Amino acid sequence: MALRRFIHIILNPAAGSRNRALLDAVAARLKAAGADVTIELTRAPGHATELARAAARSGKADVIVAAGGDGTINEVARGLLGQGVPLGILPLGTANVLAIEIGLPLKAENIASMLLGGPAELIGTGLVEGEIFLLMVGIGFDGEIVHGIDPKLKRLWGKGAFIWSGLKTWVRGPGHEISLAVDGREKQAAWAIVTNARHYAGPFVLAQKAKITEPGLTLFLFRKKSRLAFAVYLAALGLGLVERLRSVEVMPARVIEFRAPKGLAVEVDGDERGFLPQRIEQGKQFLRMVVPG
Repeated sequence: MALRRFIHIILNPAAGSRNRALLDAVAARLKAAGADVTIELTRAPGHATELARAAARSGKADVIVAAGGDGTINEVARGLLGQGVPLGILPLGTANVLAIEIGLPLKAENIASMLLGGPAELIGTGLVEGEIFLLMVGIGFDGEIVHGIDPKLKRLWGKGAFIWSGLKTWVRGPGHEISLAVDGREKQAAWAIVTNARHYAGPFVLAQKAKITEPGLTLFLFRKKSRLAFAVYLAALGLGLVERLRSVEVMPARVIEFRAPKGLAVEVDGDERGFLPQRIEQGKQFLRMVVPG
């Protein structure tokens, strides 16, 4: 295919401040290849969605690039759903799970090459209360971790802020009595994750057979509530063995109603997204995304 000429970048300045050198190097390579590069800065949560929608409707962009973490990418994707312009990513976040998922090295030459000429593939999506997600939804343990992160510590420590919040959540007691219905079947869990992707929290493999380019959600229900059980869950995640644990139930899911306990924290693609009750379902629309060639 011909190289893309008009590249519109939507930058989360909080994420970009830690990775300015990568951003500048990618932009320089794009311009050197003859691309017209526009950069817009987000000002508040949700602003990236508005900017992406407006850029897509302008008809002046060949690709709209989310420059930030997985949360910023989620916001830009929401603005592009149903539009003809593909999503591109410039990973500047803490975990960069989507970049790992599509096999994108965090190097300027790889990112620029992908944005200029990489194929645009359809990827599956999920919905949380009607709003799309690309990667995962966490209910309980990881939801509380994300909600408990101090933004100042996140800017200073990066992944260390997640680890510190995780330790505090684990000491406090990580398990909950979660009530849900999966495609009409009643279930209970101490922690739940709904994933659209293979990877979770960085390079860790959660769902061995999942592919973001194929539709379908996978539900993980962690049954045991103790601190020891959660230590085992995290160790298994690090080894890619979660699906082998007897205390973890894994199943495909189309519609999941998380009912209780009310007020339990929820995270979506690494950002906090309210509290239970919430409805999660398989997305009805695909999203076009540029991937490495």
